Amino acid sequence: MRDPKYPQKHLPRVFDTSFDYKTDTPRTRPDPDGGSPLLRWDHELLWSKELPSGDVFAPKVTTRQREYLIFTDANTDRYCYGSDAITSSYTGRSRPAPLANAMADLSQCQKSRYLNPPYTIGSAMIWPVRKGQTTINQARGFDPSGRLIGDRMDLTLECIRRHYSTEPEDPPAGALKDAYRDFFAVINSYKDFFALFDGFKEFVNFFHFQDLVTPDNKAVRFYLDFNNFERPGTPATKDEYVTYREATLQFIAGRGRRMAEWVAEHHPEIEVHNPWWQPRQVMECTGLRPREVSGGHSSSEGDG
Repeated sequence: MRDPKYPQKHLPRVFDTSFDYKTDTPRTRPDPDGGSPLLRWDHELLWSKELPSGDVFAPKVTTRQREYLIFTDANTDRYCYGSDAITSSYTGRSRPAPLANAMADLSQCQKSRYLNPPYTIGSAMIWPVRKGQTTINQARGFDPSGRLIGDRMDLTLECIRRHYSTEPEDPPAGALKDAYRDFFAVINSYKDFFALFDGFKEFVNFFHFQDLVTPDNKAVRFYLDFNNFERPGTPATKDEYVTYREATLQFIAGRGRRMAEWVAEHHPEIEVHNPWWQPRQVMECTGLRPREVSGGHSSSEGDG
């Protein structure tokens, strides 16, 4: 039995945290964020829920070519959201040179483990999209401010934490101060989006980012040692790249598990598949035990 509203072959509907959205994207060089029908429906499923205010956030799949998800609020105002892979393997990147050199130095085992990864739900996020406005997705990875963030969700989350915080601002003093200012300008331009969640803790819980923050929600757990944005976000050595990739793999798995638990609790009619990430080849590829790899996280006190 096929559900015409959901692109799967059979019912019951399945939510699978290991599904690779590249595989249902009909292009030679697939862009799942724009082309995967299943990813779009899974976004609608995951983010249709109650906000801290008691209102329901319900972004809906649309048939309009340039609208990915649309949320219509109580005032009938329409808001568009787009999909973004919030972790990156940097596969194929030739710049910056330290990153390219770090990836070139990987062993064959490490290249197999880290490069060209599948795109699974634990690495997927939605951000607001507005005509004529730089998106958070663009600012994280492509605009000049992308040098600051390096497509990393931990650094993005730190900026979001600062957006919600009442602490005095602490911008970097070095060469990246302008990139920091520019990225914050983009974050602040979507302040109405962040206001939906009331605070940082609520934003973290809504989008299942608990594994990237400390238990008290007061600090971010970074993939690499953090120095207040005084250096580019991308890994600069082979060891940094390995530490970063192991941390992102564990984040994707942990976030996928949280999503699976939420779907199982709130949508018992949906069949949930959550093959837990196994630290295969960790010792062989990194020389580290799994718990030592996870120690790469530090605090300030996803995959594509």
